[in-house]
Amino acid sequence: MRFRGCAWLALSSLLWLSLAAGTRPRYGGVLSVDLPAGWTTLNPTEPAADLTAQSEREAILPLVAETLVRLNSKGDAEAALAVNWQRDADRKRWRFSLRSKVAFHDGEPLTGANVAPVLLAALKKRYVDVSVFAGGQTVAIQSEHSMPDLLTELADLHAAIFRTSDKVPLIGTGPFRVAALEPGRRLELAAFDDYWAGRPFLDSVNIITGQTKTPADIIALPIGPSRRILPERMRIWTSVSHDLIAVVAGNVPVPAVQALELSVDRVPIVNVLTQRRGEAAFGLLPQWLSGYGFLFASNPDVSHAKAVLGQTRITPISLSYSANDSLARLVAERVALNARDAGLTIEPTPNANGSLRLVRIPLKSTDPVAVLAVIAEFLGIPEPTLNASRPETLYEFERSLLESHKIVPIVHLPEIYAVSPRVHDWDAAQKDRGFTLHLENVWVDP
Repeated sequence: MRFRGCAWLALSSLLWLSLAAGTRPRYGGVLSVDLPAGWTTLNPTEPAADLTAQSEREAILPLVAETLVRLNSKGDAEAALAVNWQRDADRKRWRFSLRSKVAFHDGEPLTGANVAPVLLAALKKRYVDVSVFAGGQTVAIQSEHSMPDLLTELADLHAAIFRTSDKVPLIGTGPFRVAALEPGRRLELAAFDDYWAGRPFLDSVNIITGQTKTPADIIALPIGPSRRILPERMRIWTSVSHDLIAVVAGNVPVPAVQALELSVDRVPIVNVLTQRRGEAAFGLLPQWLSGYGFLFASNPDVSHAKAVLGQTRITPISLSYSANDSLARLVAERVALNARDAGLTIEPTPNANGSLRLVRIPLKSTDPVAVLAVIAEFLGIPEPTLNASRPETLYEFERSLLESHKIVPIVHLPEIYAVSPRVHDWDAAQKDRGFTLHLENVWVDP
């Protein structure tokens, strides 16, 4: 009996080890990713072709280049390339201690000397009189004016620390280095063996852009009526809603914008055009981010829209949309149809010089204050001092943006990916990490 018991125990142990080995992360392998937009550069200081291409670039960039701090799911700053920081009471002077033993992909160590010029160029766009001083493994940032939101600025990818060379388009400190780039077609990333947080499991990541028939492990799925045939057993992963599709008004009479606000019917846009993947956007922030989005909800009121227009004679208004965004074209056509019911003639066009513009704004932060600041800057409206701990101040400012009649929110969209069964730890890697592709802890079967 003892022999049988020992034999059974040994067999059970072998079985357990076999099962554990089947789920244990492994090093090696190539992950292929298919993205729809054909961006041509990773450099965040260079313009992207459109907002979709910019959003995809910002999803990929953190794999290569990192920032001093990053924001967690609560919008709080966490250590990244900087391990700690101090500031004076007026928030005019900040001091950051850099992480030790961090190297760029070409082997050069990270120091204050090579961080300071990158930060100065990035921060000058927001703080005109800012100065950046380097000293060993520290960086000091100083201005004559208060910089209360400096941490949010430093967490943005426009403040990523990187260099360029004739041979390599982007040299950063991230978990992957650029191995090859064919602009508009393919980007190959190789694991960085000396990454400060530990080598990623994957050997490399092959990102293909603008191709819809290439088999891949991760496939970004555009939202809209069009369908794509996926390989068997792939599962669908959906993020929280964050991209905002909205109409932005240029030189348009206020009554016309008010009539548009009252006439847009978002329900068919969500149910038909996004196939119920999107959420009706009555406010600028999605409900999950603000907690008060439902307060802006309303039903279309064509009679009120006609009354607002009254006897005002308004010539046809052009509505621009991105020529390579099929969903944007359909939304623009639906908006024009709704406006016509109110007596307002809107002509959708792929030309970029429309008096109205249908835009896709990536709400890429989990901090509502930061998101509203981005939208206010986009609209050319000064940003007030906001406090995330007081939702009423956020609500009041968001309402003021809506009442400026410069923007009409239409729909919030999530990101949707098809994920191959050979990809492991995808969900854990993406959870609470903002809106970027985090592949440093993802691994694949052979």
